[in-house]
Amino acid sequence: MKDERKSVAVEIQNMVLRHHNMSVEVITEQTFGSTKSHWTLYKELNPEDSTAKMGVLDLVPLMKTCGSVAPLEAIAQQMNMAVVPLPEAGIFSESLEDDMNRTTKEFSDAVVKFAAIMEDGNVTAQEFAEFDKEIMELISSALFWRNRIKYLVKG
Repeated sequence: MKDERKSVAVEIQNMVLRHHNMSVEVITEQTFGSTKSHWTLYKELNPEDSTAKMGVLDLVPLMKTCGSVAPLEAIAQQMNMAVVPLPEAGIFSESLEDDMNRTTKEFSDAVVKFAAIMEDGNVTAQEFAEFDKEIMELISSALFWRNRIKYLVKG
């Protein structure tokens, strides 16, 4: 089976070199100020250049400048994970944020259980019961979160 996973390096290159609004020079200046030249960034993006490679600490500010999470999605895909966008922290009460995070975690648990029971292609009654438990926990968490939000409805 051919591995069709996204290359993190290619995603970083595409994010920077094919940006529709900003040149590499502008991206470098906005991301790193005077601490890194655009020539250094070019070298880091060049797969043939072994003298300079981008550090992980530079990746997050670079993704923010470019407005892209494509490299993060490529990393997640290689780790058999998914990237789920969340609202900015602090825009609603901490308890609602906890409810959202709990529901997201329950969804993740259900997906992991689904993958585990489907591994051999056969689902036993015990495996279904375990999966059903995870789904019910997800539904319970989602309904609790929903009801907390419904309580905030005015009028």
